[in-house]
Amino acid sequence: MEIEQIEDRWEARDGDGRVGTAHLWDRPDGKRFAWFDPIDAELIAALCDALGAGRPVYTLADVHETGIQRQLAAAGFIGERYEHDWTMPVATAADWDEAALAGLEIGPPEQFGMEAVRRFDDDVRADIPGLRGWRSSAEFWADEHGSAYDPAVYPVAWDPAAGRFAGMVRVWMTESGPRLGLVCAARPYRGRGVAAALLGRAFRVLRERGHTKVATECDAANMGSKALLEKAGGTIVGGSIEFIRHP
Repeated sequence: MEIEQIEDRWEARDGDGRVGTAHLWDRPDGKRFAWFDPIDAELIAALCDALGAGRPVYTLADVHETGIQRQLAAAGFIGERYEHDWTMPVATAADWDEAALAGLEIGPPEQFGMEAVRRFDDDVRADIPGLRGWRSSAEFWADEHGSAYDPAVYPVAWDPAAGRFAGMVRVWMTESGPRLGLVCAARPYRGRGVAAALLGRAFRVLRERGHTKVATECDAANMGSKALLEKAGGTIVGGSIEFIRHP
């Protein structure tokens, strides 16, 4: 079997043609993710040996996909992190007040400069379980803020007295419906209700547009975010496992 890289994928071939593919993503936190087709332990192991380049390889599997999990385990992967899938009603958080935002300037990313918000986003994501070390490029940021980006549901909080960002909420308007991509407060502002108030502001816009539910994901070990999602009426509807294969 021969394995070669073709653009963003690796292909395994034998005498009869292609027998397997691994699609690759080097994430901004330095993790190398791969998705395999077909899910076959021997093939996956061979592809990982080629594409890993001495680095760990990561992949994801739905918590209910036990067959895939067995094949990944046989290929040398072990589960490292668990993430819950949530669904949230819009109505609960949409009724939260904005008292915690007093003294802060609130606006879309463009108001404060996309590059400045990108740097703040790097600092925030690097502090989230599973994303530590995150440093995005301007190109990645531009690609991420494509068709699903809507500044009306992307409130950013700036503290003019301290000259720093205080928090941010990001809702992606995807084809399947709104998805909460981020809710956060910077370290000095945590425990003051800033994140909840920003979430309420974004959700009021969604309510005005007629949306009733929002999807999101949360690391199972992130107790702060879990508490906020529960306060907003969120419920866990599934999950995924992040697997790692060491070289």
